[in-house]
Amino acid sequence: MKNELLNLLGFGIPKIGTDASSTLLDQANDAMSKGDYEKAYSCCDNVLQKNPKNTEALVFRGIACVGKNDLDGAISDWSEAIQIDPSIAAAYANRGNIYQRKGELDDAMIDWSKAIELDPKNAAIFYNRGYAYHEKGNLDKAIIDYSEAIRLNPNFYKAFANRGRIYGRKGEWDKAFADFNEAIRINPKYFGAYASRAEAYCCNGDLDKAISDYDEAIQLDPEAGKIYYLRGNAYFKKGELDRAICDYNKAIVNDPCLSKAYYERGIIYRRKGDFAKAIDDYEQAIQLDSKFSLPHNNLAWLLATCSAPSFRNGTHAVNLALKACELTEWKKWNCIGTLAAAYAETGDFAQAIKCQTQAISMEGVSEKTRIEAQQRLDLYKQRKPYHEVQTL
Repeated sequence: MKNELLNLLGFGIPKIGTDASSTLLDQANDAMSKGDYEKAYSCCDNVLQKNPKNTEALVFRGIACVGKNDLDGAISDWSEAIQIDPSIAAAYANRGNIYQRKGELDDAMIDWSKAIELDPKNAAIFYNRGYAYHEKGNLDKAIIDYSEAIRLNPNFYKAFANRGRIYGRKGEWDKAFADFNEAIRINPKYFGAYASRAEAYCCNGDLDKAISDYDEAIQLDPEAGKIYYLRGNAYFKKGELDRAICDYNKAIVNDPCLSKAYYERGIIYRRKGDFAKAIDDYEQAIQLDSKFSLPHNNLAWLLATCSAPSFRNGTHAVNLALKACELTEWKKWNCIGTLAAAYAETGDFAQAIKCQTQAISMEGVSEKTRIEAQQRLDLYKQRKPYHEVQTL
């Protein structure tokens, strides 16, 4: 989920100081509105040199620190403001934002809860805490906070969209679509709501509506690599492989670090028999995300079972398959089955039989898959590796 935390900086700050300090703080505010954070910081610093307890200056200097990417400095200023006056909701809310940005969600939630206690009518703080609950997987509490944000601000389209995503995860599709529709009604240019509704359509098998929503999202944000990737997935599910590849290509251009786009494109290249490109894509996916088990497993399978002998490499396949099993904690039957095929390719049929027997006995194997796996096990018992037959 894309980080959509709102900028809460600057609300609810007590006005403290002389006319001279107020003038400097007005200048700081003006400088920040123009992106001149150095000047804003300097103005606030001048106020604090004369009055180190000016909480307004501390809060605004914290904002300037964020603009300068000095997150620790911002936290320090807001902590100082809180120590001077524990009733400043803005200091807690802003510090919570930065804790969230640093990945310290527990500290962020403590600060947002305190900010809510001090300013219970601020919809944005409820939204932010709801976002944190969402991130931590506490979906029911996230819904409560998003709902309160919506009650306080009925036009809070991002709260509608995020609540819709949760309803989708819970399988409450009517509520999910109602929230996405409301988010789009409030703000027809919010691409996130179209993208989320498209994902919901995909989950419900309505791929044409999903693609239509992805089209709209791309119109609103043509550089969003992930949206091209998701639309590519929809085309993939429809069997429109060339269109899927085209979208994965665009996704990679816009986001060269999107490992999943390389992985999915690799699957299509393998299906098309373009094994060299498939290998390149799987390797790129692994390079970008060394903990991504799927390309490890798929590349191992290709190297162990490829219909074209020149692409087989049993030793490398074993290493990749072992890594896939480690990444999945030896709980995925298909990864263990891939390891069996890799061992068979190297001629180690004892290990191949052991792994394949283990894979067949695991939960989650369908009857059709179990029959196919048994056929491979029979081959290994005959001291024969399994090789795929290429079909176009």
